[in-house]
Amino acid sequence: MELKDLSVGQRFQFVKGNGKTWQKLSNNGDVLEYNDCRCIDDMHPLQRSGLMLNSGNNDHRMNKHAKVVIL
Repeated sequence: MELKDLSVGQRFQFVKGNGKTWQKLSNNGDVLEYNDCRCIDDMHPLQRSGLMLNSGNNDHRMNKHAKVVIL
């Protein structure tokens, strides 16, 4: 499955990645070649639970054609 096939908010791992869990934040359709994603494993526990604001340091632009596995 490719990253572009996931819906916003779904959690996944990259097939040939480092085993970290990511969450899809945006769906840019056919306009751009990337989707914004957030690395859940790199977040502070209070950020994961919603008790602490996220600064966006864990957000990355990922190729929407990357192969992923849904968790």
